[in-house]
Amino acid sequence: MVDLDLIHKKDTRQDMVHSSGLRGYVDVMQQQRIDPLPLLEKYHINLTDLHAGNVWIKHQFLIQLLEESSQKANCADLGLRISTYQDISVLGVLGQIIQSASTFREVIKFSSDLLFLHGSALRLEMNEHVTTDLFDQNAEIIEIVYDIQLKNSENIFSKRQVIDLGLAVCHRVLAYLSGNQYQLLKVSLPHSPLAPLNIYKRFFNAEVVVGQKHAALYLHKDMLNIQFNSSDWGLREIVDSYLEQRFHNHHSSIVERVRHAIRIHLSSPKANKAEVAQMLAMHPRSLQRKLNEAGTSFEEIKEQLKRDLLLQYLVDSQLSMSQIASTLGFSEQSALSRACKNWFGMSPRELKIKALSSQSISQTSELGVKKRLTC
Repeated sequence: MVDLDLIHKKDTRQDMVHSSGLRGYVDVMQQQRIDPLPLLEKYHINLTDLHAGNVWIKHQFLIQLLEESSQKANCADLGLRISTYQDISVLGVLGQIIQSASTFREVIKFSSDLLFLHGSALRLEMNEHVTTDLFDQNAEIIEIVYDIQLKNSENIFSKRQVIDLGLAVCHRVLAYLSGNQYQLLKVSLPHSPLAPLNIYKRFFNAEVVVGQKHAALYLHKDMLNIQFNSSDWGLREIVDSYLEQRFHNHHSSIVERVRHAIRIHLSSPKANKAEVAQMLAMHPRSLQRKLNEAGTSFEEIKEQLKRDLLLQYLVDSQLSMSQIASTLGFSEQSALSRACKNWFGMSPRELKIKALSSQSISQTSELGVKKRLTC
């Protein structure tokens, strides 16, 4: 049986994110009459790093900081509040690259390809073939999916506040770039918010649905054709030169691309090898060969993704087990139960109790390791 209290990947690499992602944190905490300094110190984040904005900090600690701060301040919409202090400038070089885009489609492409410049675990993907019951079948909709995929993803952390923050900043940046042409149709959240849903609806000025398979902004497909006439061509030339010199050989690994494709379509019949290969413009056998060379397989990637998402849904959402089973692409709840027992040696309900109680233990363990290393 797997002991969730001791789950740690052997890969000791840590996902990092720019400290600018916490711009506004101190202001919001002070407004809530909570001293932020002890919390920052607990998670090994210096106040000077926040002011600098371009210092790399552990993404894991940022996630934990926001969750604990939300609890201490009794501020369920902490992530949304912090986002109001952030704009495109928090993205640094990436923000400059995005502003050189000539179309909305190019904005999404730059963001998707280069979000690693802001944080190694951050993901932004566009899905032009939306399969969801949130809209009519023939609706001309695009889905902008925001996600955080930590390398040591089996360490169980609630991500409510950091998902709220990231999706809110994405919304604010896209609205800023698009001006009065921006039309947000709907927002989906993978978790069950602790704040009243009306707060989210007022913030996004759109319908918000919770307990979905991922965090996403839904826009009309016509937005992809928006032209930015104010695009700075001098800046564009500088950006093209910068990208060519720095990232000519940077491409998402085949494993990441497959994982992203499965993630978007996990609850639909499209999450199979043949369909994913077609999405990636590859023959299924070529895809499998490349995955074999990477030391994995389509089935292994899909199963690991289901494991990771199951833990996340159990911690952050109020979805029923049958809803979780459907979201993860299982034909029925009993199939989820069998898979869960195979992965963790316990039923989904037992795992949920264990996962929720393991959060604080896991966090304390991580901080203890850091403290020993810095002594």
